[in-house]
Amino acid sequence: MNLTVVLVSAQTIPNVVYLKNSLKYGEGFDKVLLITTEKMEKQGKSDTIIKAIGFDFFDNKKYDKLLTDENMLFDVNKKLEEYFENNDFDKVFVNITGGTKIMSLAAYNFFKDKSFTANIVYLPIGSTSYKQIYPLGGNGKAVDVEINYKMDVGEYLKSLDVEYEDSKALDIDLSRFIFETYIKDNSVINKVTQILRKYRKDGKELKKINKSLEYGEIKRLLNKINIDIDKYNLRQRRWVDFFSGGWFEEYVYSEIKELCIDDIKLNVKIKRQTDIKDVPNEFDVVFIKDNNLFVVECKTGNMEGYETTNALYKVAQLNRDFGLAAKSYFASLSKKILNKETKKSLLARSNLLGIDFVFRDDVENKGIKGFFERFQCR
Repeated sequence: MNLTVVLVSAQTIPNVVYLKNSLKYGEGFDKVLLITTEKMEKQGKSDTIIKAIGFDFFDNKKYDKLLTDENMLFDVNKKLEEYFENNDFDKVFVNITGGTKIMSLAAYNFFKDKSFTANIVYLPIGSTSYKQIYPLGGNGKAVDVEINYKMDVGEYLKSLDVEYEDSKALDIDLSRFIFETYIKDNSVINKVTQILRKYRKDGKELKKINKSLEYGEIKRLLNKINIDIDKYNLRQRRWVDFFSGGWFEEYVYSEIKELCIDDIKLNVKIKRQTDIKDVPNEFDVVFIKDNNLFVVECKTGNMEGYETTNALYKVAQLNRDFGLAAKSYFASLSKKILNKETKKSLLARSNLLGIDFVFRDDVENKGIKGFFERFQCR
């Protein structure tokens, strides 16, 4: 019987990837030992990890939990000694990525040189391979162990105990056409967006939009750029959203989708266990590459004052919700933030928050694919 040992912490993704990779591409295991703490158990982190790797392990209790004091080397060591006095295994695989530094140190000291220890590994943030630190390679260096398992967006969010819904693209060709038109002259789309803004907020107004005087104005404006609005049902909220900015989200989605990524979703709405005021629950574009999550927030309007601060704050919550390896981008087509001073101020704030800002001139010069060059197929 083989055992895999993991150290539980607030970051569940590294452990889930490790366990799934082992089951599908490694030697596998029959049981999991979770070295955890009272704080992590109150947050349900152990159960989230086990559920994420499969309900067979969860329902059939193919796991044990070792509750330890994360600040005491002696306590972790004592609990491990007691556990292995009462349990026998042929091979034990250990991942010390999680937990506290004291827990990692205690686990390493306990398992190194044990006859049943097959290996000890850890996963550096953002890495595509584990570092095997026991046994070391012939040159005395850590051994790179490749990660072959690739999560999709759904698996990633499940591993955080988060439910979600996403949307299908309405019309990629139309979004590309509007983008190309907008870059040349944004006046028509900006006017349409301004008219539709109140209909995004008021469902009662939305039901009678096609009978309003404003509908005629929308039709007149869009005719200027050869779009017949009668082909689209503006009484449906999704089409109102599309013509008031959603087209840019679809355009970004379609461009990134053609890159070498593992999965991508559009308009991801998150359902948490508990609703927390002021914490974002919707992201425009979410994609995943090598088990790392990336979020792109898209804006066409003029980012000024409170709206800018609020939008940046929303994206900045990413690491708290999606893990330390998650990365966020903010794409804007606004002309008003192209002057040097405004740009400098936004870059300072976004860098402080760990956000990469994609400006209008970036999109014009490089295109979305060019900006996300790191994901180009090689």
